Amino acid sequence: MLWQAKKLTITEMMILLLCLFLFAERTCGYGDHPCSDYKKLSEADRAATYQKLMRKSDSRRSWKEHWYRFVGKAGDKIASMEGDGKGCLMNPSCGAKFPGYLMKKHPGNLQPGTNFEATVCFSKGKTCCAKTQRIKIMKCKDFFIYKLPRSCLKRGRYCGTGIEKKPDCDKKKLLFGLSKTYAAKSCKEIKELRKDAESGVYWMNKTNPIQVYCDMETEGGGWTLVYSYIFTNFRSFRSGSNSLTPRPNWPVSDQYANIPISTEAPKSETDLNALDFKIWKKLGHEFMVKSNINHHIACKEGTGSLVEFKQGSLNCRIIKNIANKCHNYVPDQLILHSAGNPAQSTLGPDLIRSQSSSFLKEYYYFEASTRTRNWPTHDPCRTNNLNHRTDVARPRGNIYIRE
Repeated sequence: MLWQAKKLTITEMMILLLCLFLFAERTCGYGDHPCSDYKKLSEADRAATYQKLMRKSDSRRSWKEHWYRFVGKAGDKIASMEGDGKGCLMNPSCGAKFPGYLMKKHPGNLQPGTNFEATVCFSKGKTCCAKTQRIKIMKCKDFFIYKLPRSCLKRGRYCGTGIEKKPDCDKKKLLFGLSKTYAAKSCKEIKELRKDAESGVYWMNKTNPIQVYCDMETEGGGWTLVYSYIFTNFRSFRSGSNSLTPRPNWPVSDQYANIPISTEAPKSETDLNALDFKIWKKLGHEFMVKSNINHHIACKEGTGSLVEFKQGSLNCRIIKNIANKCHNYVPDQLILHSAGNPAQSTLGPDLIRSQSSSFLKEYYYFEASTRTRNWPTHDPCRTNNLNHRTDVARPRGNIYIRE
């Protein structure tokens, strides 16, 4: 019996063409290939623009390392840090406590079948890249797929594209003060550029970069720590053997000032050092004194100036009452030739309360000698007496500068 050709209907012809197309796809490298064997991530709350915290995570046990494709409202690619440094995703982007996105700009024009490794950042708190994880990216015909392992952070989640409004997180702001390349002029400059900057060590001075400690909390922050000191004989406070140590290289009488000099920036309030005094005035002219035995004060210049080492009036205010008595008193003048100094020598700046009825009016005296009968007054009552606290484990003090 002879075989006779059968006329195909339009519907049958369309089905046949579709089958041929699918067969071609398989013979051209797909089939079991990842580009045809992936899982879809399509949830609307996975988009980077989704800003409501969800209890969803890619670290759950049900998450399997596999090839995934972002589709639908989740976007068409994994979210990424753009080439200009923008695109840092913070909680609750894509509904995640710890959003995940590519550390670098997403790759563009690639040949189908190309695959490579990339790094995903997971932001945490105010840190844009607290944890990293390696993933694989593959270019398919007209889309990308990603081999995504279980998130390394509990409640971490991979975000899709679709960022409508990116947080202000450009590269300079991310790294300002955190590297030599982005060294700042002062702690105040860092705080102005990075409102969320926390107290800690930062890089300063682009010409000759150094690391300094910044107080980013007290009175709006922006304070640069320039001096951290203790006492040489706290138990015998009023003895001539008691002084501050170390001492800055400020212009005092070396004939009597015998305390070792420091020119290294202190990295914390307990790191006993003093920044080179020549740099102080480059950081600002307002200063703050913090001690755990006397009140914390901040002073702006009048006719006197600490950073210029110039006698005259000061405009001071209380930051915090620390001593047990004489609350809210502050000094109002800086002098350099304290009573009792040999031949009117200068042994350190002396902050006094000129309106005090006492003959001696010292409030803070930063004395740096054990060769005289003077002592480093820390008297909240501005009478040059022993009114400081004596019940602290490690008596110390600090000076900060701010623009």
